[in-house]
Amino acid sequence: MLSKTSAACTALLVGALVAAGAAPASAQVVERYSFTESDSGIVEDFCGAGIEAAYTYDVEVSGVIRTRGDSEILWFQEHARQVQTFTYDGMTVTDTQPNSLARDHKIVDNGDGTLTITVLLTGGSRLVGEDGGVLAKNDGQIRLLLLVDAESGEILSEELIFGSTGTNDDYCEATLDYWGL
Repeated sequence: MLSKTSAACTALLVGALVAAGAAPASAQVVERYSFTESDSGIVEDFCGAGIEAAYTYDVEVSGVIRTRGDSEILWFQEHARQVQTFTYDGMTVTDTQPNSLARDHKIVDNGDGTLTITVLLTGGSRLVGEDGGVLAKNDGQIRLLLLVDAESGEILSEELIFGSTGTNDDYCEATLDYWGL
């Protein structure tokens, strides 16, 4: 499953850096970054089924911020590897996203203090059971259109403008079926 979180992070990061005034004279890398994040806990009312499921979440992210041409606008690109597990009644499913990409596809300075950013999200994921068998998959690409306040980085609106080109299996349905619910 592709996440809109990266797109929101993209807009916030781009907006904040544009507002900071980083404006090299020609196209160049402004910053490279990487981070990891892990979390675990309980999901109440998992998939609306009225059950509690334990989860773990691990993600590794690397990205680059750069300029294009003589523009002051900063462009974003990010690669991520993510693994999520959900456990209920001793049964576990794992959602693996081995290579996701989020990047600014097009940025337009609207001239009124806002930016319109078309964000491309691509990648694939597989939901597998404990035996390694694929229960569901989701791959392809989507595009989001974000309207961002250039000074604050606040996302003013978000719209899905290009739906998934790949498979769109229902992960909740597959997980609940696997758990016998």
